[in-house]
Amino acid sequence: MKNLNHLAKLLFVVLVFAQHAWSQQLSPQAKVSVITVAPGKELNDVFGHSLLWIYDPVNGIDRAYNWGTYDFRTPNFYGKFVLGRLPYTMEYASLSLYMTHYQQYNRKMTEQVLDLAPAQKQIMFDRLQETYNDPDKRTYLYKFFTDNCATRIRDAIEVACTDSVHYGIVKGMSDTTFRQWMNKCLYRGKKYWAAVGMNIALGADADERTTQFESNYLPENLYLNLAAAKRMTHGRLRYIVDTENQLFPVQAEAEAEPFFFLTPTFFLLVVLVITCYLTYQHWKKRQKGYTIDKILFSIAGFIGWVLLFLWFGTDHGVTTKNYNILWALPFHLPLIFRLREKTNEAWYVYYFIITGVLTALSLVFVAQYMIELVLFVTALLVRAMYHAAFEKENRMTVTKFRKVIKGRKMRVVNYEDEQP
Repeated sequence: MKNLNHLAKLLFVVLVFAQHAWSQQLSPQAKVSVITVAPGKELNDVFGHSLLWIYDPVNGIDRAYNWGTYDFRTPNFYGKFVLGRLPYTMEYASLSLYMTHYQQYNRKMTEQVLDLAPAQKQIMFDRLQETYNDPDKRTYLYKFFTDNCATRIRDAIEVACTDSVHYGIVKGMSDTTFRQWMNKCLYRGKKYWAAVGMNIALGADADERTTQFESNYLPENLYLNLAAAKRMTHGRLRYIVDTENQLFPVQAEAEAEPFFFLTPTFFLLVVLVITCYLTYQHWKKRQKGYTIDKILFSIAGFIGWVLLFLWFGTDHGVTTKNYNILWALPFHLPLIFRLREKTNEAWYVYYFIITGVLTALSLVFVAQYMIELVLFVTALLVRAMYHAAFEKENRMTVTKFRKVIKGRKMRVVNYEDEQP
């Protein structure tokens, strides 16, 4: 029994030394840097990118870690992408390869060399290697606001510094929401149509105010926060960024402003103007004008079904609790196509009252973060109000309301059937 105990101790010592040997030790000349890549022209590049570079010339280590890669050969790639279940992978390559790639697209690269103790650099390198060597840890489910290429680097720094990082005040970085940070990047990149689509798809969680720590989900914010951040060492605070280098400085090219006639603001403004004009004409001529309603509300209904799918059928993490559904009611499609110019059905008025109330609420609580959404939602509200309150044939009058209260059947008047 005693021999077995000695054998167990010997085996433990051997394993400790083996693990130490397998873990490559960094030299005193090793450095750890955060590489920030400026935004590109394509939609998937408009938010920028971040890399974590470990360089040790003594041991021949040149690894720029990247958490933004995925494999097109993944089974059911597009299905998983749509459902928010596409696995992203941590990879690394020499920094020169990344520089060659981004130079082709004229994207500036900035290096921030971190002022870390040798032990902290080793902790970071060991954790990175442990993650890379474990397939379960190497892949992860990308989350736009909480788990991406920038947040992974932020968390790696926190682990290496044992939570001693203190973020300083950065000029111009006032408290704002996840959505507002996102819109800043989209508008700067002139991606106006994409901004409309993404703002409709995002749920209420996007409107939570971010802390400085949470704002680092964007590479640009990570860069700014690191420049002002300090770490505690031996009872003293010192800046976490030692030096900053421009690896690939470029002359910033101003993105060409698209023609105003091609922007969603102009397009939806035209929709609102046409809706108001037609509504006025319908009121003058005592017409219902359901054709414009079928166009507008079928679009809203289709959007509503998409929102339901994103809310309950996907794992994106940012499309739940989407109150845009107040104006994009799914039952608009196909219910709106039951409307007829000549009918004695009285359910129309209830339909438009409910629609009008919910649409008005959406203007107060949801759509105000984008003028484009306000324009379209206002067009829906105009039509709902017309049918519920101003349309002479079907409006809800005081008399009709009293009949509803008493449970009596309402009668719809068709003025088109009147004899002159």
